[in-house]
Amino acid sequence: MTRREALIALNLLPEIGPGRMRLLLQCFPEPQEALGAPLDRLRRVPRLGEAAAHILHTWEQHCDLPNEERRAQQAGVSLVTYDDLSYPRQLKEIHDPPICLYLRGDLLALQDSINSLAMVGSRMVTQYGISVARRLATEAVQAGWCIVSGLARGIDTISHTAALDANGRTIAVLGSGLAHLYPPENLELARRIVSHGGAVISEFPLNTKPDRHNFPMRNRIISGLCRGTLVVEAGLQSGSLITAGQALDQERAVFAVPGRIDSPCSQGCNALIKAGAKLVESFQDIQEEFSLLPSMRDTVLLREQRRQEEELQQTEVALNPLEFRIWTAIGDEERNIDELVEELDQPASSVLGALLTLEIQQLIRQLPGKCVRRVPRRRAIPRKS
Repeated sequence: MTRREALIALNLLPEIGPGRMRLLLQCFPEPQEALGAPLDRLRRVPRLGEAAAHILHTWEQHCDLPNEERRAQQAGVSLVTYDDLSYPRQLKEIHDPPICLYLRGDLLALQDSINSLAMVGSRMVTQYGISVARRLATEAVQAGWCIVSGLARGIDTISHTAALDANGRTIAVLGSGLAHLYPPENLELARRIVSHGGAVISEFPLNTKPDRHNFPMRNRIISGLCRGTLVVEAGLQSGSLITAGQALDQERAVFAVPGRIDSPCSQGCNALIKAGAKLVESFQDIQEEFSLLPSMRDTVLLREQRRQEEELQQTEVALNPLEFRIWTAIGDEERNIDELVEELDQPASSVLGALLTLEIQQLIRQLPGKCVRRVPRRRAIPRKS
C-alpha cells in the first residue's frame, strides 16, 4: 500500500479524523504503518482510545478502498490528499487540516485559492442581506478574489451566485459527501460552479449523508481556505459565527457587515464588530486589511502573532458579571450551550451574546453539538466596577 492510499483509507474510517491522524503520525513515520500495526501497539498510542485502535487493526472490515477510488473515478471526482501538490497551502496551516479532499471541478481552483474570501451568513436573510452579499461578492471577484462558502441556503447561495454572475471563481465546501449534495435544490448551482472553473469539495467520503455534526467540521475548511472570513448577516445562533470563531483560531481576519440594531438577523454581526471584527461597507475595507507589501505584511503578521501568543499566556481578561458567571460555569469540561442557558436562568439572547464575546476574546471555543470549552492557559477575572 502506498502512502497516498493509506491516507485515503484512513479518511474512510470511522473514529479516525484529523485529530487522531496527528496522534498516529507522531508514533508512526508513515500512515500505512498504522494500518498494519499490531493491536497492542495501537493501544499504546496516547489518547487514541480502544475503539479507534480496534477499527485501525481491522480497517479492511470498515472501508472498501478500491471501491471508493473506482466510484470517484467514475464520477469525475479527484481525491486530493494532504501530501498532494494540489492541496491548498493555507489549509495545511490550520490546526486540524483534513486528511483528504474530494473535489469535483478544477484542481486549479484549489491551487489558486490563496486570494480567497469566505462569505457566510444566515440561511434566513432579509432583502438588505441579499443586496449587500451580492454587491460584496461581485466587488471581490472583480478584484480577482475567489469566493468560498458552504452552498447552504441564504447568504451562501447568494454569494456563490453573485460570484458566478460576475464571471468569477467560487468554491463550495459541503457538509456531506459529493454523492449526497445538500441542499438538493442547489444541485444546478453546484454544476454551474464546476463548469465555470470553480470547485465543489468535501472531506467526507462520497456516500456520507448530511448530518448536523458535519457542518461545524466543514466550517473550519471554509475559513481555513481563506485569508479572511466575512459574515454578512447572522443572528446570535447562526452557524456562521462558528466559522468566524474558527477563523480567529486559525489567525485569519474576521470581517462583519453592520445591520439594524432592531433586526435579529444582524445581532451576530453587530456583536462581532463590538468584539473587534472589522466593519465592512465595501470590498475596499477588506482589501485595505491586506494592502501592505508582502515583506512588510509578513513582518507585521509575525510580530502580531508573537504579541497575541504572549497575551494569551500572560493577560487576565476582565469580564462583566454575566460573562464571568458563564466562564466559571463552563469550568474545565465541555458544556452544552442549552444547559448553560437553563442553569444560568438568563435570557438566551444575553447568554449567547456573552458567549460570542468570550469566543472573540479567545477565552472559549465552540465545538460541534452546540458545546463550548475554555481555551487552555487563558485566565479571566471579574471586572472591577
